[in-house]
Amino acid sequence: MHTQEAPKSSAWRSRLVGTATAAALLIAGGAGAVALTSPTASANEHSASTSSKSLATKVQRLEDIEEIRQLKARYFRFVDEKKHDQLAALFTPGAKLVTDGITWKSPKEFAYTIRDLTGAAPSAHSGAMPEIKITGPNTATGIWSMEDILTFPAGTKGAPEGHDGYGQYHEAYRKVHGKWLIDSVLLTRFWMEPLPAWTPPVKNTASK
Repeated sequence: MHTQEAPKSSAWRSRLVGTATAAALLIAGGAGAVALTSPTASANEHSASTSSKSLATKVQRLEDIEEIRQLKARYFRFVDEKKHDQLAALFTPGAKLVTDGITWKSPKEFAYTIRDLTGAAPSAHSGAMPEIKITGPNTATGIWSMEDILTFPAGTKGAPEGHDGYGQYHEAYRKVHGKWLIDSVLLTRFWMEPLPAWTPPVKNTASK
């Protein structure tokens, strides 16, 4: 009886050892697989993070460009609507302004001179084809093609001659406390065509 049981016990031990060996190989293989896949997963995560940051940077750039477009649109609108205090507020306090060779001491001097010169005379200012470049987190530059039309009522004493002018704005912008402002202006007109004075229409105040 002991002789018959010996082969069976030996076979059982062999199967047990084989099973343990196979399990050890599987565990080792699994560890190897983890070692192989972990760098790839890490690289993918890094790539996704980099891509996300790149996308966020591009979106911020587009938002900044749009805000600068609207800033310049307000500039033209405030001039035509005679909102001179709001016009001056579009600039940084130390902004450098040069228009047609004239250097202004401050944004307020520039805005108030426009007020005193044009008074209530109608004007039409527009800008087109902006080339806006973001140069840093809080800085940018821009080039605008421009046209301005200004005429004065006929018979206005001391009024300058009206004109239809064409030229370019070369500007710099700065973001201050999260808000874009004009930091410098260089306005050069390439052509100015004189316009005759006009006679304002007579307002009909008669009751209907």
